[in-house]
Amino acid sequence: MKGLTNEIELGAALRDRRKRAGLTQARLAELAGVSRAFVMDLEKGRRPRAELNRVLSVVRALDAAVVLVDHHEMAPDDLLAALLGNR
Repeated sequence: MKGLTNEIELGAALRDRRKRAGLTQARLAELAGVSRAFVMDLEKGRRPRAELNRVLSVVRALDAAVVLVDHHEMAPDDLLAALLGNR
């Protein structure tokens, strides 16, 4: 699991998640209560100052979550343990 550090990486991750879910940008926008233009811009990293509640609406519509991890690189086993609460 690689941490996302900028809006370009976040947009790419959201686009990949949307495609895996079989959703169009229009359908995702509808589910999230945002415009298709917002989804398009978010996926392209063009919304670096987007309102957090709108971004989180898109994340929730994708049945995903935001997880905060330490900025330094974690070993995969340590990361898994932290995510599972075994750390």
